[in-house]
Amino acid sequence: MAITVQRPKVTAEDKVAFSQVYDEQEPYIKQVIIEDCTIDGPLTEAFECIDVIFKNVRFEGIALSKMYLRDVVFEKCDLSNAQLEEITMKRVLFDNCQMTGVNFADGSLMDVRFHQCNMLLGGFGYAKQKQVIFDNCILKQIDAFENALTRVAFQSCDLTGANFSHTPLKGIDLSTSYFEQMTVGINDVKGCIVNETQATAFSSLLGLVVKDR
Repeated sequence: MAITVQRPKVTAEDKVAFSQVYDEQEPYIKQVIIEDCTIDGPLTEAFECIDVIFKNVRFEGIALSKMYLRDVVFEKCDLSNAQLEEITMKRVLFDNCQMTGVNFADGSLMDVRFHQCNMLLGGFGYAKQKQVIFDNCILKQIDAFENALTRVAFQSCDLTGANFSHTPLKGIDLSTSYFEQMTVGINDVKGCIVNETQATAFSSLLGLVVKDR
């Protein structure tokens, strides 16, 4: 069954400077377009963005928790090493973003799409993901341990070295993606959808020896 996600309901038309709309006392921005700039950390925790487009924005030294995003688009942004633990995302699109080392640990993701993003060494530990699509993404060595995955799709992604330990993969389709090695448990892969080559790789990962007749 094909997995779909709701697109961000974005109506923003006004382009503004981040400094014009961000207030530490009221860390909340809505219905604006922010582009071609660098946003330096730190920011106030529980920062909220609703109906916002970030385009060609570099987030530098960002470390905050409990960020809330709803109906937000990140286009060609750099969120490398952003520490965004306990983030909540609803109807969010990351399109062609650099996200090496981004940390979404303990996050809640719903109706989120990552398209052509580099998420090498990304962190998703203990995250809850529902209706999430990773499309043509680099997910090498991500930590996705103890995740709750509901209707999550990995489409043509590089999952080499990914850690899915204690994350049930039942119903998760990995058949169009690629990995050389992966950390999984024998109970984690029950019901996972894989292609023939991946099935052989999983056998090796789980310590099985496949012998030709």
